[in-house]
Amino acid sequence: MTSTHNADAAWPVQKQLDAYNARDIDGFMQWWAEDCEYYEFPARLLARGKAAVRARHLARFEEANLHGRLVHRMSVGDVVVDHETVVRSFPEGPGEVDVIAIYEVAGGKIAKAWFKMGAARLHAPGTVTIRPAALRDLATIRILTHAAYSKWVAVMGRKPLPMTADHAEALQRHRVELLHLDGEPVGLIDMIPSSDHLQIDNIAVAPEFQGRGFGRVLLAHAEQVARELGHGEMRLYTNKLMGKNIALYLGLGYRIDREEAFMDGFTVYMSKPV
Repeated sequence: MTSTHNADAAWPVQKQLDAYNARDIDGFMQWWAEDCEYYEFPARLLARGKAAVRARHLARFEEANLHGRLVHRMSVGDVVVDHETVVRSFPEGPGEVDVIAIYEVAGGKIAKAWFKMGAARLHAPGTVTIRPAALRDLATIRILTHAAYSKWVAVMGRKPLPMTADHAEALQRHRVELLHLDGEPVGLIDMIPSSDHLQIDNIAVAPEFQGRGFGRVLLAHAEQVARELGHGEMRLYTNKLMGKNIALYLGLGYRIDREEAFMDGFTVYMSKPV
């Protein structure tokens, strides 16, 4: 059982991890004390003070595929211990590393931290990873979406809705995740959790990577998300003129529920039990 005291100690640790994954340096640093100390476990001092810790992370936050996944956390008094798996861009290529992080919290800030790194595990060529998107990824999301849907403009006589959507708002309200191939973003999926189902609002794969199964990978990932949330149904909709997409969904077990007139065309609503 986690005491209130322990929960308070874990709060700044979780908030700095959230900011780390968003690569938000200002948000990250607000949870570190002015005189904080940053160690390689057990006792090698790497940085002292906020300015030095900030400098260590500025370059790291430029890594396109940076993401820390919390595996396990425990708190004892003012000490929080995290086991994380961190995806990094190493000089040898993209990969991941296990990290044990020990944080000493005082006054709602991280006063000291020790990090024990495991051996880097490089991803094999062609490795696919999926991670949550952050506001920093907004330009990538817009580029991927416009590239994926631009071929349908001539077919539909207008821009498909994902090309005109407010992606910044989607990042705040939806669950948007990016698919990376060898550390480079090549696809995305925008999911909206509801009370009893998970709706796919947008799925996009860069044109040069289409036809290689990444759309199926993203859809399978969405189904896993639905199961984790306790939802028993997937829902999506698409334009009737996008016949290739409809055929893909039908082949993956989706059914057509209805068609509705929309903007001189028809929207096809589909669902699938999971």
